[in-house]
Amino acid sequence: MADVGALLRSWGRTAGPRAVAGWTAIYLAVVVSGQRFDARYLDYGWQLIPWDVLSRDPLASVWYLHVQPPGWNLLLGGAARLSPFSDALTIQALMFVVGVFGVALAARLAEHLGLGTRSAAIVAVVATANPEVLKGAFEPNYELAVGTMLLAVVLCVSRVLRSAEREVAARRLVQLSVVATVLVMTRSLYHPALLAVLFALPLWAVRRFFDRRSLLRVVAVVVGIPLVVVGGWMVKNQILFGSPTLSSWFGMNLQRAVIPVLDVEDLEAMHDSGAISEVAMVGPFGAYELYAPFVEPCTPRHSFRGLSEPARTTDETSPNFNFECYLPVFDQAGRDARAVILEHPGVWLEGRLWSMRNTIAVSMNPATSDSLGMRALDDVYSVVRLDYRGVLSTTGWGTPIYGSMEAPTDFSITVALMYLALGGLAVRALLPRRWRRWRTPRDVVVATAGAIAAFTVVVGAVAELGEQSRFRTAVDPLATVVVMSLMIPWIGNRLRRQHERQHERQHERQHERQHERQGERQRDQSQASAVGR
Repeated sequence: MADVGALLRSWGRTAGPRAVAGWTAIYLAVVVSGQRFDARYLDYGWQLIPWDVLSRDPLASVWYLHVQPPGWNLLLGGAARLSPFSDALTIQALMFVVGVFGVALAARLAEHLGLGTRSAAIVAVVATANPEVLKGAFEPNYELAVGTMLLAVVLCVSRVLRSAEREVAARRLVQLSVVATVLVMTRSLYHPALLAVLFALPLWAVRRFFDRRSLLRVVAVVVGIPLVVVGGWMVKNQILFGSPTLSSWFGMNLQRAVIPVLDVEDLEAMHDSGAISEVAMVGPFGAYELYAPFVEPCTPRHSFRGLSEPARTTDETSPNFNFECYLPVFDQAGRDARAVILEHPGVWLEGRLWSMRNTIAVSMNPATSDSLGMRALDDVYSVVRLDYRGVLSTTGWGTPIYGSMEAPTDFSITVALMYLALGGLAVRALLPRRWRRWRTPRDVVVATAGAIAAFTVVVGAVAELGEQSRFRTAVDPLATVVVMSLMIPWIGNRLRRQHERQHERQHERQHERQHERQGERQRDQSQASAVGR
């Protein structure tokens, strides 16, 4: 108990309590002014196992999950199964707790980057009260949770670099490995390849603590955790479903990213030549009955409901993409997409440019919220974001998944500049001439944050179409904290130097005037002496 009390007292002296209080006040103001938790996603969410199955048996549901890594389904299903309250109330409380952790981590990271307690708290609230981020606390999607985990990953990296002893550094490296593994096991966007960067930078920076043998032991543990957890999950999928993946619908995602842009005549020509299948002609993410005539007859090998039912009982219009018979459809969709990319690379590039532009698109949901507080908050942030009205167009595409449209959309200049600034700062931190200075936490933190942002933007655009702004929203708190934590001292130093230069110029001018007055007095005295003589 004494240790817990000391920990709480220590935390009370940081920016965390102020940041949590500020964020909670904004959250409550938004709730009181009309914002409600929207639990409908539980009934139709593509990433979720059918809710009536998941909420009753989360462990078996997750075991038989193949479309996604298990983290988010396990968290939501486990919370609903254990809670005595309604699902909506339980998940809302869970999302609030996730938001509280997010703002507390943001505040601590800002302190690690050099801000004072008050400034760190303000930066954390600004980063997490962004309406695009805050709306995640009112829906059971994983953007807010992923954003919190990204903050935790970078904070773990910073803690590793602040270690003063070998044992402390080793322990914090293991903590980093655990948090990064949870991230990979929650969202398929964060491929295990990202772990190489997340581990390599801090390991390189603290290598001075270890001799060769102890370093190898630490590396074995750090790498072994995701190897066992992520690798074990992939082996499980290989045994149960014949495919060692974290996300079985990657092929369908790739199809959605490419084929809708292809001209109809080119699509039909490839189909007539046998280069692509009927699955490509049906389109991405449709009901299974649309694909059934064009694949081998399928009977699910497993009787578990999460695998054996093609549609959800909670929302019959929403397919259950975890239905086992979707697996050959997903595989064929991937083959079709790769064939289109090879034959029409310009189509793939056009889709990527559209996706990159969509990365800085602003969500319109906060602006249409029932909450006066959320709308007012969005109005404030729209000024800060420097929103401008543009158009996302799919006109000219062959079979656009959203229909042929000219959709008015707000884009953010500030967001684009923030990510460019983060990229520039990360490159600067990675320059060879700075390697010897990697013992300072700031360089590693900036490089890690830049790597995460670049990975999210690039990978999110390579094999996806239309979800880029959601991907970016999860990184926004991290990018905001890092960029603001570096810019505020820089601006303060610039203003201080400017004030000092002004003070020096004023002092020089006063000295010159004094010198002039002294010269005038000397001339007057000389003239008076001359007259007296």
